[in-house]
Amino acid sequence: MSIEGITGEGRIITLMEAARLLSTSYPTAHRMACSGELKAFRVRNAWRTSAAACEEYVSRRFAEQERACHAAREGRRR
Repeated sequence: MSIEGITGEGRIITLMEAARLLSTSYPTAHRMACSGELKAFRVRNAWRTSAAACEEYVSRRFAEQERACHAAREGRRR
């Protein structure tokens, strides 16, 4: 069984790879991991996450933005 089958999270990647996927800097990806905003874990001194966790983060942010825009539109209609 592969690690992907065990975790259900897909390919495990470094935070540097996650930063590239998210079009952000390594320090920003690191802060996101430390705060729990981006699902990640440590292997000794190195942080790891998954491509699926990055996709989940982006989807969550899109949904939040959509709700905010919808609320703003509703507020203007009143």
